[in-house]
Amino acid sequence: MPRFIYGVALAASLLPFGALAQTATDIEDPVDVPQANTLDQEPIGQLSARLAYNSDVGPVVGLGFGTDRLLGRDQTLRFNIEAQEDGSRVSFLYNNDAIFGASPSFGLRVIRSDTQASDVYDFDASVTRIEPRLTWRVSPNLSAATYAYYSMNEIDSVPAASSALIRADEGDQESSAVGIDLEYQFPTVSGGALRNARLEFGAEVGSTSRDHDFLRVTARAQTLHVVANGNVVLRSQLRLGALDSMSENSSIGDRFMLGQASIRGFEFGGFGPRDLAVASTPALGGNYYGVGRFDAQFPNAFGSSGERLTPGIFADVGSLWGLDDVAGGVAGANPVDDSSNLRASVGLSLRIDTGIGPIQMYVAHPLEDEDYDRTQTFGLVFSHSF
Repeated sequence: MPRFIYGVALAASLLPFGALAQTATDIEDPVDVPQANTLDQEPIGQLSARLAYNSDVGPVVGLGFGTDRLLGRDQTLRFNIEAQEDGSRVSFLYNNDAIFGASPSFGLRVIRSDTQASDVYDFDASVTRIEPRLTWRVSPNLSAATYAYYSMNEIDSVPAASSALIRADEGDQESSAVGIDLEYQFPTVSGGALRNARLEFGAEVGSTSRDHDFLRVTARAQTLHVVANGNVVLRSQLRLGALDSMSENSSIGDRFMLGQASIRGFEFGGFGPRDLAVASTPALGGNYYGVGRFDAQFPNAFGSSGERLTPGIFADVGSLWGLDDVAGGVAGANPVDDSSNLRASVGLSLRIDTGIGPIQMYVAHPLEDEDYDRTQTFGLVFSHSF
């Protein structure tokens, strides 16, 4: 199967603009890699359906078509449409491993997302984004990609009593940027405790039709250890992000917005800068974030009879902060607190491997939060494709 350089984000990726890449399901679907001698036996194209649930956005349903044999073995195409209670998303993904010979591979992603007013955003929004990409396999452990994108964004139907910081973002905005992505997979020793260690780094520079010039940098480091004869699985993840405005101000669509996929125990948009001077107290997102997640799972806790049940414990810590303009309130006369207030939570988790897909749930208790945060004691994620 050709390498497919784009992942298909679920559920919360329906949210507008910068939120497109800020949330995840916490469940990774297994990837089947068929042997070369079975490729000719695969169907030319496949229809698929997707059913999912995420505590942040509710149920999600989707339909898709995909082929790994488009005009030859080295080309992949995916078309998906997904819908949830407050929005819809259509995506087209194309990849060609051999368009330039052995390297680089070429990819193209086109996304259209529409979101209606909800508990997170009190306005309607839409985004159309076109992104070509080139990816090089520099070494067995290192890959590098360059990309460019152009997007057309719109914020509409902002209530008159909403924050002045959101009303200022109402209307159309065009954005364009160029960027790089690096991913390094650390070598591991067979039989050692460290089973996976990965480092990812991304940087892009761009501008908008509102004269906002920006530099966005993200980084992620994650590890997986298996100890105590396979009875304990330790996972750790560190994520960092920064949006530096070189001219004008970032909009709510540009800034980062986080939730339970970053710090469990908090709703999506449940922590970070918030305008408390208006009735809806809307989340504003932030220009900077730092998050650490730590899990210990016990796959054999229930013995052979409980092989499908994996209990665990976790601790999450982090912060979301920073605005270019803090003049909040309906008239812009009430400063917003955009400082880096710490959030932290601990809790219990349970993964259930069912016959139709994994279910992951947790119970969380915030240790550090603000009075205005929107917390989430119980969370559940489910995803199944067929």
